[in-house]
Amino acid sequence: MKIGRRRHRVKQSMGDSIFTILIYVILIIIGLITLFPFLDVVFNSLTTSKELVENAKSVIAIPKNPTLENYKYVLSGNSIFRAYGVTIFRTVVGTILNMTITVMTAYPLSKKFLPGRGVLMQVFFFTMIFSGGMIPTYLVVKTFKLTNTIWALIVPSLLNVYNMIIMRTSFEGIPEELEDAAKIDGCSEWTTLIRIVLPVSKPTLASISLFYAVWHWNAFFDVVLYITDRKLWPLQTLLREVVLTMSMAELNAQLADVATPPSSSVIAATVMVSTLPILVVYPFLQKYFVKGVMVGAVKG
Repeated sequence: MKIGRRRHRVKQSMGDSIFTILIYVILIIIGLITLFPFLDVVFNSLTTSKELVENAKSVIAIPKNPTLENYKYVLSGNSIFRAYGVTIFRTVVGTILNMTITVMTAYPLSKKFLPGRGVLMQVFFFTMIFSGGMIPTYLVVKTFKLTNTIWALIVPSLLNVYNMIIMRTSFEGIPEELEDAAKIDGCSEWTTLIRIVLPVSKPTLASISLFYAVWHWNAFFDVVLYITDRKLWPLQTLLREVVLTMSMAELNAQLADVATPPSSSVIAATVMVSTLPILVVYPFLQKYFVKGVMVGAVKG
């Protein structure tokens, strides 16, 4: 005869219950405030020009007759797909190279027996506080003939020192017994890193990979500096161009009596097109964020 187990819950006092409800209310309000700009962009991208005029005074207006004409207008040219290709290539290849350099730098620096370890860390810290600046960086990129190439967007930012420090601290938290056991079994440093250290550090690897990927996906300023060929423009630079030129294009179309979608709706649709992939990927990696950063947090 099976006896069911009762779950005993700690009974909260009236004050604790009120405090819990208050916390939930505050979190819901903060969530709605955070969600408001995103919903405004979504609704604006689905709004026709007629409804846009009718709802001009509304704080946020849900379209009564949503349309995909704005998205069709954005996706009608080849430039958006070419920009997608450049952005995907930069994000994938750039993140892989970033993680390779970060791991190869952090792993040796996590070893206390490394000669000159303290001096090397001071050098890395120095680069976090002081940098050469925009013009010296441009001259270096130009000297190596990287301008107007996709590598100008990847090579100058191969290593982020802050991410490297998080990775190094995560490696330092791995018990030395694991590596000692691997070496006793005949594993080299490369084998130990690939088969022992990296699998144990998956949360930190996932978090830092997402940091790099989001940075590459959203970057546009380095394109303005190093790229003049429009065929190498990524999504964010194309979005910047849309924001700067769409209002003038709308005015010219009105003067020529040509039907064109409203500029604000086209800009909103472009924002959604450029943001959607990150929104799809982020929920699958979000669970690694807190755990990965906490594991690799600087302690002491």
